[in-house]
Amino acid sequence: MTSRSIKTLWELWSYDVWGNARDGYEVNDRSCFDRACEITITSEICNPGTPMEFEHAYPSDKQIRVAFGIHSNTRLDVDGDDLTIYINRERDGYHIGEMHCTSHECLSPVRAIAEKSL
Repeated sequence: MTSRSIKTLWELWSYDVWGNARDGYEVNDRSCFDRACEITITSEICNPGTPMEFEHAYPSDKQIRVAFGIHSNTRLDVDGDDLTIYINRERDGYHIGEMHCTSHECLSPVRAIAEKSL
């Protein structure tokens, strides 16, 4: 099995942040600014050639930067799991936002949401 491009949809949320670098930051509120941000991500094969082989995918730092309009000089600290990603500025922990995958049940291993039959 080889890597492939996977179209994913994400909800993007920005944060209203209180505080400062010395005392720390706290998220006061959040706001959704895109309910269907399409990101095409490249999958990777883990444990190739073994019975434990599976396909997994995750947006790149560059794709996250583009989605949130973050300058390329800003180093990011990302946390979360395959479907929910929290983005912070690395140098001071400033909370930037979060993104939630809405197109897949799982990205590790890759599993799209099944179409419901009516």
